[in-house]
Amino acid sequence: MTKPQKYRDVTKFLRSKGWDFKRQTGSHEVWGPADGSQSFSLVEHHGEVSTGVVRQLQRLFSDTPSKWN
Repeated sequence: MTKPQKYRDVTKFLRSKGWDFKRQTGSHEVWGPADGSQSFSLVEHHGEVSTGVVRQLQRLFSDTPSKWN
């Protein structure tokens, strides 16, 4: 079962994949690769990223950390 993750760990993972912070609207941050081919909306709630958002990342990247499960 997927667990909520620390916001810091999720952003560290995205950066390791070559993704960067693009912009922010309210509490939603938009991240994407340098070529602009994709985008991903990330919301931080009290320092955690919800299980639903973590699942979306697992679908997007096949090599997410095993501790996220």
